[in-house]
Formats: sequence, C-alpha cells, structure tokens
Amino acid sequence: MLKVLEVTFPVFALVFCGFAGTALRLLPDKAVDGINAFVFWFALPAMLFRVVALRPVAEIFEPRFILGYVCAGLLVFFIVAWSASAGAFDRSKAFAAQGTIWALSSTHGNVGYLGIALVAELNREWLPIVALTIMCDIFVLITLSIAVLELETRRDPSSNIAKTVGLGLIKSPLVVSLLAGLLFSLAQFKLPLIMENFTRLLANAAGPCALFAIGASLGGQRMRVDQPALMISAVKLIVHPLVAAFYLFIVFKVEPVMAAVGVVCAALPTASNTFIIAQRYRLDTGALTTAILFGTFAAVLTVSATIWWLGLRI
Repeated sequence: MLKVLEVTFPVFALVFCGFAGTALRLLPDKAVDGINAFVFWFALPAMLFRVVALRPVAEIFEPRFILGYVCAGLLVFFIVAWSASAGAFDRSKAFAAQGTIWALSSTHGNVGYLGIALVAELNREWLPIVALTIMCDIFVLITLSIAVLELETRRDPSSNIAKTVGLGLIKSPLVVSLLAGLLFSLAQFKLPLIMENFTRLLANAAGPCALFAIGASLGGQRMRVDQPALMISAVKLIVHPLVAAFYLFIVFKVEPVMAAVGVVCAALPTASNTFIIAQRYRLDTGALTTAILFGTFAAVLTVSATIWWLGLRI
C-alpha cells in the first residue's frame, strides 16, 4: 500500500494545493476561471490528441473493453435513475429529471482531469485506455443524460433533441481533439516537428494544471452532507468500480491490465461538469456539490485502495 500512496498522494496533494489556494484566498478572483479555461481549451485537448493520434487505432479500440465499461455504466445509471426517481435518495426530490442527474453523477467520474494525471503517474502507456473511457463517457453516458433531460424538462415540444445533443458535442474541445486524433491515426499522418514540440509542451502541462484546477474549483464550495450526497458518493466510489470489475474481468474477460485501468477510471469521484449540466436544467445542485467535494477527498483512500487491490502498483 505504501508503494500505491507514493503515486496517489502526490497527485491528490496537488488537488489540495488548489483547494487551499482558493480557500485561503491566495488566488485572485478570476484565477480559477483562467486555470480551468487553460486546461479545458488548451492543455487537455493537446494531451488527448497526442494520446490518440500517435498510436495505431488498433491499440486504442478494444470492443470487449468498450462493451464492458459501457454496460457497467449503463446498469448503474439506470438503477440509480429509477431508485432516485422513486424517492430512495430523497423523497422530496423524487422526480425523473433529478433522478437522471443523480444517475449521471453516480457513473460519470472525473476521468478527464483526475484520471489522466493519475494514470500517467502509474504508467503513461496506459493513457490510451483512459482516452477510451472518456469516449465512452462522452458518447454514451453524457449524451444519454442530456437526451433524457431534454425529454423530461423541455418546455418547447418542437425542439430538436438530436440537434441539441449534437451541437453540445461538437462544441466540446475534448470531443474535437479526440476525433482529430482518430483522423490522424487512421490516416497514419506524422506530426511535423514544430507541432510535435508544441503539443508536447501543452500536453505536459495538462496533468498538474488539471489537478490544481480541480482543487481550486472546489475551494470556494460549501459541503452540506446529506443522504443524497452520501449515496451518490458511495455508488460512484464503491459500487460503480465493483460493477465495472465484474463486467470487465468476468463477463467480457478483458486483458487484465486494461480491465484494471478501466476499473480505476470507474472508481474516480464525480466529475464537476455534472454540476454544470444540473444548473443548465435548473435542477437541485446541493447534493452534487457535496458529492464532488466529499468524493474527491474520500477518493484519496478509495482510489488508492482500488489500485492496491488491482495490483497496478506493487
């Protein structure tokens, strides 16, 4: 376990540095927005592009992994959506749209920011697996959630759901960078040296800046521990990775290292963009705020334990 903490503690320590920077008001008011903008629009897209573009497509796509990871996510998603809508999380918020956003929060982890940095510390050769989990999250869980929320909350019956979802995907720099990387990989293009050096510099900044940005974004939030927040955190940190392990290792018998990295990605705490989606559809965000904050702190132990259990760091 000490070997695991040698990797995970420095990663989460960067998150805590960002948290302290905001909580202690060491950062100017607009600093957090600026850091997040740099990571989201520049550093992470550069890293994802390189992870996909510099490898043959055959190394990235593994159908059994995709099926296992997606099946695990969908099973947990629909169980949480149904149970939360029925009042299992909070009887006062027992309606479909709230259940959907809690279901997304229970299955969509912070793979883009935290997962990339964490797995890169374990072994950079495993980053294509992380990119694959990001694709699964974006094109399945997030797309499904937005489509369902559009159906459940739309005020204009004539609105085009497919158009709304499609435009949302096209506007995401993460989606664009992944698709551009796939095109480069399929075409077997070689990056010119200037572009190689430029994207490498940006990509190298993604990990530490993303970790600091997570903490800085959480530093100004208040934690109100209640039943929905605890249930979301428990499902995301414990149930989701266990279900993912069942599907990846037992049902689809994915190659052990690839399956293990997929389970680590499933074990990551709730991603902050679930909060943004909830705000967009005017849903309650109190439990989400706590789940993101509490889950990120608790993940120091739960993710470390998951890595130790899987034997990814001996």
